[in-house]
Amino acid sequence: MPAVFSKKSPPRVFYLYTTFPLVSETFLQREMRVIQTLIPELSLNTIWGGGNSFEGFPVDRFRMWELATLLVWLPFWLIKKPKTLFGFFGRLMQKPPAYPKNWAECLLGFAYALIRAKKIEKWQPDLIHAVWATMPATAAMILRELIGIHYSMGAHAYDIFQNGGDAFLDRKLDEAQFIHTSTRFARKHLLSLGAEGQKVHLIRRGLSSFPPIKAQREEIGRVKLLTIGRLVEKKGYPDQFRIYRDMRKRGIPFEAKIIGDGPQGSELEKLISDYHLEGHVKLIGKVPHEEVHSYYEWCDLFVFTGVVAKDGDRNGLANVIPEAMARAIPVITTPDSGIIENFKDDYEMVILPAKPIEPWVETIKNLIADYDRRKMLGTTARHWVERQFDAHKNSGKLFKLMVADCNKRSPKIAEEQPESEEATDAS
Repeated sequence: MPAVFSKKSPPRVFYLYTTFPLVSETFLQREMRVIQTLIPELSLNTIWGGGNSFEGFPVDRFRMWELATLLVWLPFWLIKKPKTLFGFFGRLMQKPPAYPKNWAECLLGFAYALIRAKKIEKWQPDLIHAVWATMPATAAMILRELIGIHYSMGAHAYDIFQNGGDAFLDRKLDEAQFIHTSTRFARKHLLSLGAEGQKVHLIRRGLSSFPPIKAQREEIGRVKLLTIGRLVEKKGYPDQFRIYRDMRKRGIPFEAKIIGDGPQGSELEKLISDYHLEGHVKLIGKVPHEEVHSYYEWCDLFVFTGVVAKDGDRNGLANVIPEAMARAIPVITTPDSGIIENFKDDYEMVILPAKPIEPWVETIKNLIADYDRRKMLGTTARHWVERQFDAHKNSGKLFKLMVADCNKRSPKIAEEQPESEEATDAS
């Protein structure tokens, strides 16, 4: 059973990721840099790949060969906890996942729980924190039934939006001790799905340190445009390429670099050819995080063209946007939910709908010529990041939620000290 602790002893937290560390999820690395300074007894665990360590801190990776041990663990738990197993598969048949990836996430999370339950029970965590509402939260949900350890979870992006979200999302929202999300739009969506308001906490991501401010070029001949993001539908790259096509036709000198990889790579290479953008647009591919800084230093403007994908997946507040803002780089972006709830148009950034294309071309052209406006956008962007996107402050709120939840459930202090108002109101 979970260990009992007092206010003077931080909880033992079992952090459960899908993959960690992951190049495209540097925001989770920044979060962990703070959390590991606050929780001495911390276990980092990943179900699907990742590294064996994170900045010297060990990461316990689940290995696919361990699935062979289901031959032992499946009958063991079938005898010991038959309602858990029959309930899980019954729900899968009653309300199956809406897309193949979620089938895999549910089944692998379930298998992980069966195989690792006894090992986790031996470590005696006070709380399991599932970083995503999909595979990690499925594992945490099953572990709660098998060994009685409570869980909290994150719920942010495709795990709640794509094709209606995870197959077990309603149950997880009901069972989780608290739910961490990073945009007001996502919080509102979770409440619409039936989550209790006091359980859903808005806590933004953040930077663990603020980079040097990039100086703006007073005169720009050939403008340098940067985009960072996976090559997937919700990033809106076809719209972005149409902007570049029109800039080329109008004779605006420019060079655009796109960092990231993904399933749309071949399609975008074809658009470069079809739109005659060779020499203008370059797909860089995946870049190690430590090398991304040089690309921020290279660019004049940061461009983001996020859209809602056909399956409902969408961007919240893409972390690359505040990363660019932290360097005082002017940002031009579409009005994703995480954008319109956080920023003032033409003050901290320029916000334009994906269509029509003409305002994008005109805006870029005008910004090239207007040094003072570019400098103002960069300055106000940096100020926003310093106020709202500090990982030490924001991840500290997540830590307080963990402490408050575990203290609330601790028989040693339940009668002595109620849950603090500061910790519960993390929004």
